[in-house]
Amino acid sequence: MHIEELRKSKNRPQVAFQEFALSTGEKSGHLFCFFEGKDNAYYIPRIKQYTTDYYPIKCGNKKATLDVYALIVGKPEYKQYKLGFFIDRDFNDSVGEKAPPIFETPCYSIENLYVSLNVFKEIIINEFHLSETNDRELFITILNLYEKRQKEFHAAILLLNAWYACLIEKKDREQIDTGVVLNDLKLKDLVDIKLYHVGQKYDIEKLKEIFPHAIEIDEITLNLKIELFKSVEQHKVFRGKYEIEFLLKLIREILSDSYKTRTVMTEKINTSFGDGSSLNQELLLNLFSAYAETPQELIYYLKVVTK
Repeated sequence: MHIEELRKSKNRPQVAFQEFALSTGEKSGHLFCFFEGKDNAYYIPRIKQYTTDYYPIKCGNKKATLDVYALIVGKPEYKQYKLGFFIDRDFNDSVGEKAPPIFETPCYSIENLYVSLNVFKEIIINEFHLSETNDRELFITILNLYEKRQKEFHAAILLLNAWYACLIEKKDREQIDTGVVLNDLKLKDLVDIKLYHVGQKYDIEKLKEIFPHAIEIDEITLNLKIELFKSVEQHKVFRGKYEIEFLLKLIREILSDSYKTRTVMTEKINTSFGDGSSLNQELLLNLFSAYAETPQELIYYLKVVTK
């Protein structure tokens, strides 16, 4: 396969594997880092704290990353190379201990590492340019608003997360398809996120209507999952793409208020991304990477794989 053909088919495990194989000659001392999706925006700055000799390879999705792992591991000709594999936990069972090891997020995905109250505090300071001392009243207003809206958001999205988690568990247990592709679902159709309130616009019947081919989950199983999810750190356990979408939407709402109506914000908030209308998830993940949490598990993993 020619290099140009490799570039045109990014998501195939064989392509990522061949990119690795073709790179080992010139990059023999590098740490080869295999990522799913566009997660390298989060990982690269953290990897660089331990080595500047790294080579990032995008594999596609989680399954593709694990498939690349299977293509490399066990082949004696690749044992000499430093390898790092980075995947999201999602709602799946852990992949467990592997040799070489795989880093698996201790939360649902890397997006969950951007949405805690502490991270949002960093965003207020460094992106909204508000001082916790000199702008204390507005600073506290925004921080409290985020905390309240996030609690409302988690209450609104609880049913969807519990239902989908049950689907994944049944899929893994019975080796069947869920009948659901959440990437086709627009969060705004289910949850209304405003500056003053977050509201739920769906029930279980609406989910079944949206996904008519979804496998059946009995009421007892669903209710047990709902009760379990009420007791967890929801910003870590719930689906990361929805968590980051909430953060994005609320930032837009805050900035819109500061630019136009000033009903909550007492002054205009100046950011590098203006009123937030041009801000999307990918840009947000890049811009806020420095503020996102770094789990101890990742620190330990990077120390091991960069030795």
